[in-house]
Amino acid sequence: MIQFSFSMIQNLIGITDFRMSKRTIQSYFSSSSASTPHTNESTSEPKKSRAEFSHSDLIGDPGKRKPIDDYQPEIRDQVRRAYALNGPTQPRDLVFPRKWMSGEFRSFQKTWFDEFDWLEYSEYKGAAYCLYCYLFFNSSKPEKFGSSVFAHQGYVNWKKAKDTFNKHNVCKTHVEARQKCEDFMNQRTNVGRKLVQVGKEEEKRYEIRLTTSLDVARFLIMQGDAFHGHDESSTSLNKGTFREMVDWYKDKVEIVKAAYEKGYKNCQMLSPYVQKDLTKACAEEVMSVIMDEIRGRKFSVLIDESRDVSIKEQMAVILRFVNDEGKVMERFLGLQHIESCTAIALKEALVRMLKGCFACKAS
Repeated sequence: MIQFSFSMIQNLIGITDFRMSKRTIQSYFSSSSASTPHTNESTSEPKKSRAEFSHSDLIGDPGKRKPIDDYQPEIRDQVRRAYALNGPTQPRDLVFPRKWMSGEFRSFQKTWFDEFDWLEYSEYKGAAYCLYCYLFFNSSKPEKFGSSVFAHQGYVNWKKAKDTFNKHNVCKTHVEARQKCEDFMNQRTNVGRKLVQVGKEEEKRYEIRLTTSLDVARFLIMQGDAFHGHDESSTSLNKGTFREMVDWYKDKVEIVKAAYEKGYKNCQMLSPYVQKDLTKACAEEVMSVIMDEIRGRKFSVLIDESRDVSIKEQMAVILRFVNDEGKVMERFLGLQHIESCTAIALKEALVRMLKGCFACKAS
């Protein structure tokens, strides 16, 4: 058993801006009752697994990241949003190495972080990068003032760094990348929003459908019940617990029924992908609540190996701490796949999980 403090964890994973609120895990889930598991035995064709990206996959050092284009197309937006929310990597407490250039020693200056909000520094490569160009630089178009360098290779000429940064700050490719990032993060101004003008009434119906699916998902998570059925088609006698509960909800609440019947049929918020996304959102929120409960206290980390049905090694992580009432509390933080059970592999997996926790809290 190992004891940590939050300051130790923050130094370990490079997080400096961390704020806490005073919620408890009991306030997150408010309803409790039992649900009935599905028993439908009809067969269906196996579905192709979907590529996923989580906060634990974030790589803080820009010199170690792989290009956005190397990710599968269906998760590129998830990757961009995660890195945009995480912000640029700016290790202000780092002692930057000095290099002999043009007759004198030169190094990266931390004051440049205050002048250029897009600037990142890679401790691994000892180079400067641009967050906006990494996320949205179009390599197929001609570029000036090092947009490709700032996006992929990294800039290391500290003698002319300030002039180059100023030129890059106003160059066309950087400005376009920055505008794309701002539009991407602002859902009301992005391209999809401009092409499809959705009325306030439809937006309200969408909110009702999303809230209904989220309420059902939270209930099933709390009860530990399965979501999917073997046959979720409209003619199925048992569509699975999730869809059956949504149908029951529609029959009981007229406004919910109207939201599904009058809303867009391609945006019902019922697909397995939506169910999985809602589950991930709930898991991240629970992690945030656990962080709130600890609130800077020292805690112990309990780690155990647990194989899944496919015989893949998993690391189960539990946090143990003492609350305000002097009671010893234990919270299950999650499972992390690991390649081996060596000490270094467990340590790296633990750091990735804690990074995910802090990233959830920061966003």
